Amino acid sequence: MKPIIEDIERGVSQTSEIVRTESKGSLNGRLDIAVYLARRGTNLSWPKSLPVLVAKASANTPENQLVVDALRQLIRRLNEATGLIVSAERNYSLNLLRWARERLHATPWQKVLPARSSTILRRETEHRLRKRQTGNQAAYGRLAIWYGQWTFDATLASPDLADRMVDLMLAFPAGEFFADRVFEVWCLNQVIESFRRIGAVTVEGPRLLWQRAGRSICTLRFEEYTFDVWFQKSLPSSSARWRYVHSGNALKGIPDITLIGEDSRYLVIDAKNRKSYGATRPEETYKMLGYLENFRGTFQQYPFWGALCFLSDDDLFTEVGTEGGNRLVLLGAHDNDPKVCALGGRMDTLLSEWLSLRRTEGLLASAPVPQIIM
Repeated sequence: MKPIIEDIERGVSQTSEIVRTESKGSLNGRLDIAVYLARRGTNLSWPKSLPVLVAKASANTPENQLVVDALRQLIRRLNEATGLIVSAERNYSLNLLRWARERLHATPWQKVLPARSSTILRRETEHRLRKRQTGNQAAYGRLAIWYGQWTFDATLASPDLADRMVDLMLAFPAGEFFADRVFEVWCLNQVIESFRRIGAVTVEGPRLLWQRAGRSICTLRFEEYTFDVWFQKSLPSSSARWRYVHSGNALKGIPDITLIGEDSRYLVIDAKNRKSYGATRPEETYKMLGYLENFRGTFQQYPFWGALCFLSDDDLFTEVGTEGGNRLVLLGAHDNDPKVCALGGRMDTLLSEWLSLRRTEGLLASAPVPQIIM
């Protein structure tokens, strides 16, 4: 709905309407003869005030009335949706409610009054579209299609419309952010399943995403080694080197998936819902290395390990490393055929190697204290 109305606002349809007003001194418009004759003997002002009829452009057309009616229905439905739990859908609904209210009080919608039923407005809109009378055919045509889908009543539909009803149910929510979050959650599931395949057992969780505030998604144990899997967890701001000059606040870093072992070892994973056509992705790679640069204190005791997950048809697997054991791996997930998707196997190898470097409490107690080189 939002992009449709934004396109309509770039070329709002208008109609002319006759408005009664006053013209002083000179005749600007068509003289309203009936009013002029009625008050001719009492009009003693100077310069003379003449009643005129002026044609003014108005946005009060059926298609614009349909827009306002849809906005009002949307606001009413969102206001009725009370008691929603704290979630991404709730935040999206609140933002949509705020946006709809702002639109209703903005030009030109604040001056448009739907005086007829929604059914009549929709029929008149479609009639004006067929006659090409709106002046913005593409945007208003999308509005008519969207409104028909939005007001689709499954109880009155025939069995032949079952496929259409399914398509409409799968149309929410819209926007790339939803597909991005789906890929992030899918990668999170791949990480947890990979740990289970290599022998880790679940100690706590996994928790629902909306229950993760201040807690990890799950706690796993491999032999005597315990570690947590976090989703959208900020890296420790206390170790951030870069800060905003105007406020002094630390520059934050929020990886999609973070693994933290009992020995404070990290594995940072970012899921990028982007198609990779080659063996490298410099832009995302530099962003991941930015975590190492900014939070160097977090990765001082142990080497930095990271992974970037993309969509790829070429079995993407690229490794970047430096001296000191720092390691970054680029993994590809096939976006069409799960039978040839190698991300799960690659993830098993990466996580097995990460666990092979673990240090349990017994080993930590007997390990020598590393010397700090100033």
